[in-house]
Amino acid sequence: MGTAKLFRRTVLCLALLTPSLVLAQQAIDPMVFMALSTAQKAQEQGDFGQARTALNKALESARAGSLELALIQQRLGYLAISAGQNEQAIDWLSKALAHDKLDDKAARQDRLNLAQLLAVDGRYREAAVMLEREQRNAALNLEQKQLLVQCYSQTRDYAKAVPLAEQVVRADGRADDIWYQLLVGMSYQQGQYERASQWQKVLLRRHPQKSENWRQLAGLQSQAGKQRAAAATLRLAHEGGVGLSQTDLDNLVALQVNAGAPWQAARLLQELIAQQLLPGDAARRERLAQLWTLARDRGRARQAWAELANGSNRADHWLRLAGIQLEEGDWSELLATLKRAENGASSQQRQLIRQWEGYARSVIENNS
Repeated sequence: MGTAKLFRRTVLCLALLTPSLVLAQQAIDPMVFMALSTAQKAQEQGDFGQARTALNKALESARAGSLELALIQQRLGYLAISAGQNEQAIDWLSKALAHDKLDDKAARQDRLNLAQLLAVDGRYREAAVMLEREQRNAALNLEQKQLLVQCYSQTRDYAKAVPLAEQVVRADGRADDIWYQLLVGMSYQQGQYERASQWQKVLLRRHPQKSENWRQLAGLQSQAGKQRAAAATLRLAHEGGVGLSQTDLDNLVALQVNAGAPWQAARLLQELIAQQLLPGDAARRERLAQLWTLARDRGRARQAWAELANGSNRADHWLRLAGIQLEEGDWSELLATLKRAENGASSQQRQLIRQWEGYARSVIENNS
């Protein structure tokens, strides 16, 4: 449920806007204005060579730190963008902005465009810092917020990314599925399984025919410790004709085991058997008993092994029950169980039975 693949599938949607030559009452050298005008016309006609020649010529005579120099560098930046030369565009726009001479509105647009270029170049943290600064100065529009979310997701700053992404989807009811997938993935990465499941429900409502959406929701509910809700989700999927295979359901149980949560795994398996989504055959009942034992839930483990042993009459099942009775110090019950384990026991199992019987009798004698 990671977010890196989701980010690569998105398209950075900000429009890179080329500034107009209407310079907001900023007076500049007429020769520089002519060079900028010539470059813009050549660029619009696709003659990047002529545009670059005009700008480079003007660059030679521009005074250091001047508005003219900033405007030439700005234009070179947008020319590089048109030519698909992102690294050069980043360099020229950074230089143009460093002079702090540009009109406030134009400079803000340049910084926003520069942030997008940095993100495209994989420099997500720099892009995020720049967007954060612009957000403090004035509110970002929806597309700019989307870009900031994507940068946060790439730097794994999910604490900032998730609330902002929630703003994005609430502001745009037609937001693409990928934004909800991103919210699910980032919430999951934070361990906020309940929050992730709420956004997964949106995807499920949009595409109820996709079994993967049901599987994802049930898995998240299970991770959140809501095993009954997870089983109910799977029951609804089954009744809706998009039920998952037994392998899929077994894998959901295994997911909890692999996450180090055997009690949750046992609870989910129990619910799936109760809902008749998985058959309560001997193999799964043995798995359930093993999970309760692994979870150190002695009460449920004892009951599970007792039911299993009474049904199978296998020595190994009786010995698993005996092991729990030994831990609990239930000596009389232990002796009765060991006697039943003798039938069909191997020589190694019989040796263990004799050891436990001897220990139980010695404890009983000492306490009598």
